[in-house]
Amino acid sequence: MVFLSHHGVEPTNNRAERALRFGVQWRKRSLGTASDKGNRWAERILSLKETCRLQARATYAVLMDAIASFFRATNPISPGSSRR
Repeated sequence: MVFLSHHGVEPTNNRAERALRFGVQWRKRSLGTASDKGNRWAERILSLKETCRLQARATYAVLMDAIASFFRATNPISPGSSRR
């Protein structure tokens, strides 16, 4: 039992399971996707949503910045930085 010998290791995987919960529920309600392309889209959007939640950032704002950056051929804003 690693959590007994290493400080900071949690004794359960509840945090990981909670992180996956929204995606699992979404897939169940929507019946998944019908293509590999749809699967990739869902994976990326759900990953973005969870990452933004963990960083306390607005998912929509991050997504809009990424899309705008794509069309400007620039890099999106990283947390804690600003555009010059």
